[in-house]
Amino acid sequence: MSEKDSVKKKFLDEISEKVEDSTFESPFFNKEVNNSYGHFGSVIKEIEDGESGKSHLVKIRPPLFYLSGLLSNFSRLLSSTSSRKILDNDRWRKREKEYLQSLNPELDIQHTSHENAILMEKIDGRVAYDILQDLELDRKYKLDIIVKLAEALKDIHKRDIYHGEPNTQNCIVADSGDIYWIDFEIEYHEELSLIEKKANDLEQLIFSIMGAFESEEEEKKEVGLDDEELLELILDSYGDKEVVSQFLNNPNLPLIGPYRIFQLSFSSAYRFYETQLNLLKYINGWEIEL
Repeated sequence: MSEKDSVKKKFLDEISEKVEDSTFESPFFNKEVNNSYGHFGSVIKEIEDGESGKSHLVKIRPPLFYLSGLLSNFSRLLSSTSSRKILDNDRWRKREKEYLQSLNPELDIQHTSHENAILMEKIDGRVAYDILQDLELDRKYKLDIIVKLAEALKDIHKRDIYHGEPNTQNCIVADSGDIYWIDFEIEYHEELSLIEKKANDLEQLIFSIMGAFESEEEEKKEVGLDDEELLELILDSYGDKEVVSQFLNNPNLPLIGPYRIFQLSFSSAYRFYETQLNLLKYINGWEIEL
């Protein structure tokens, strides 16, 4: 066996070892060691490719993932959310690879010999949610990131691609400043039109950005804007008037109810309702006090 083949075999063996080691790991609230990627479903393991010298991430769906996926879909059903987590591993791998490579052709993304794992070149950067919560970062930088998130969502929508769950946990801000959407494992119901799917994407991004701050007062302290101003900044930065109109007039937007359990992953119950009340005030001009 040549040295090159030996290095490759070692790399593939290490992937298998990572997958096997994850068999009994809980996929709930898992984060990989260096805290670069946050995740609420799959198990993330870092591995170095001895041939290329690049770090990769092995995204693994251990058997327990199926349980978390069922619970996620049940909560979405209870909360009348028009999306679901893809439980079939083969369908998930195909969608994840297709969308990631379509948006980031420069990244090395591969299937593995394991049906419950995919290999992705590591992006050096931070999760957007962690950036917005970092008290040591200044306002201008955070505002720049918020604008980039809205613009990046518009960019993928221009290709008629929807994300399914474009929250600040599923986005990496690279050290270069580029935005990378990850975790394409959510599908919307087939009966929704493409513009409805885009509007639902926009809604999730808005609530997850606002939910990164504990309250409107905290938000003003961190970025200098209240909810109405932040909402206008996101909508202006996103810029697609047709999708924005669909979002603002979306009859499927649950708002105060039914209770959307999965969104509480990103904010306190108080903040969850505060953002929705403020959105109602913005859309309808209502005077609502918490």
